[in-house]
Amino acid sequence: MLDKIRRFVQSFVLKVKLKQHHREKKISSLNSAKTVGIVCLVDKEINWNTIKTVIKEFQEKKAKVEIMGVFYGNLKPLWFIETLNVTLCSDKELGLMQVPTGIHITEFLAKEFDLLINFSLSDDFAPFYIAALSKAKFKIAIDTEDNRKHFDMLLKLEQANMIDYRNQLVHYLSRINI
Repeated sequence: MLDKIRRFVQSFVLKVKLKQHHREKKISSLNSAKTVGIVCLVDKEINWNTIKTVIKEFQEKKAKVEIMGVFYGNLKPLWFIETLNVTLCSDKELGLMQVPTGIHITEFLAKEFDLLINFSLSDDFAPFYIAALSKAKFKIAIDTEDNRKHFDMLLKLEQANMIDYRNQLVHYLSRINI
């Protein structure tokens, strides 16, 4: 019963926010992006390590990368190290309805990144909400029914795993000539 109420509230809040949402769209590539936003679910160490390789690739191209990680729980995993460019959204910022709120979320959503990547492989609402409401000019996610409405580039995966997603992401972003 609580899950049905939660999904209804989440859907309603997102619809209201999207009506007020405006962004400039512009294609970006691995080489042209100067500011990159990453939204991810911090759930498995192997996934986080894969995401860090993408972060490193953008940083080597002199892009400024900011990460908004979503973590369900109150104690951060021992393998996760928060740095200046990484903010972790925990249960405290999510609340009972799992709708991200707080100053860090507001600041992240206000930034107009050249490129935003949603690294969430599941249908978790919090990472989707943050990525969908981002003012990024070019947004990328995996190909799902919900993502088709809110993202500019969708990557189809045979199997939903972070390594395949990372490989496709780097492959296609490096092929875009701007």
